[in-house]
Amino acid sequence: MDDRAVTKEEEEQRSIPDTVASIWPAVILLAIGCAVFFWSMDYGPISSRFPMITSGLLVILAFADLWSRSRLPGHVAVRIIGGAGFDNREMPQLPPLRRELLLIGWVLAAFAAMALFGALLALPLYCLAFVRFWAGRGWRQAIATALVVALFQFLVFELLLDYRLYRGLLFAKGGLSQW
Repeated sequence: MDDRAVTKEEEEQRSIPDTVASIWPAVILLAIGCAVFFWSMDYGPISSRFPMITSGLLVILAFADLWSRSRLPGHVAVRIIGGAGFDNREMPQLPPLRRELLLIGWVLAAFAAMALFGALLALPLYCLAFVRFWAGRGWRQAIATALVVALFQFLVFELLLDYRLYRGLLFAKGGLSQW
């Protein structure tokens, strides 16, 4: 057992804000998922596939989250299976500003890479770099993550949805001059 005194910062990190632990995050996600699902019905049969699948999954996951936060029968099992408990949080509720800004930089780099190289190439490379250098995992895990993302993109978008993902400015006719 750790005998040292708990600092104010550590106590803030451990405490769970009511806005996070309440049912409202799940209710808001459920409402967004339902709205997008019904809104996507206005699209054509092919265009509506992706938003309907995505919003349908969001509704299912938000419902599971809502259930885990309730006192309904089985809520403990849903919490354990879904990892929805707040007892073993992976990250603090109040991360340092520098870390947040660096993370935003990673996301902006991903968008820039997608604009230049396209989603099929940029997202797996982004995942490889992120898992290896930000998360500090080994090369095997980083490469496996990149391969799973590449395979998922290709199978879901290119084959299942028959949707050609953006190929990037460098691979488009006219290249960077299009910008």
